[in-house]
Amino acid sequence: MKIVILLIVGLLLLGGAAAGGLWLYHQYTVPQEENAAPKPPPPPPPPGPQAYIRVSPIVVPMIGANRVQQFITIVATVEIEAAKQPQTIGRQTQLIDAFITALYAAVDDRSIMMGNIVNIPAVKTKLTEAAAKVLGKDVVHDVLVQVVTQRNL
Repeated sequence: MKIVILLIVGLLLLGGAAAGGLWLYHQYTVPQEENAAPKPPPPPPPPGPQAYIRVSPIVVPMIGANRVQQFITIVATVEIEAAKQPQTIGRQTQLIDAFITALYAAVDDRSIMMGNIVNIPAVKTKLTEAAAKVLGKDVVHDVLVQVVTQRNL
């Protein structure tokens, strides 16, 4: 009986020593989460493949003091994320309407004009803003202005 009690006491002492050693090991060798530097955020995922929405030519008249001075024709394509292309299929008419509205307003306040010449970067900015309002900022990557023609009258 004495041997059994000694074995139990010995096992308890060995278990206590092992638990204390494990605690000391984790206390001094494993870095504390509180003191550890915060992990940097993961990098953004690479952009997926692109898709393009072709927009039919838009003709906007530039009205002077008494009459139409010139016609401006703009052909543009909207660059979108290919994975979100199904969301845009039913919104192409709204997109064209937003483009026409933005261009008429820009011609009226002459914000896209430099004298009598069209400022293409300003046109691109106006069309990108209009596309982002209709399709969403996360869908539209860019607007590619393909053709700008002016016909003076």
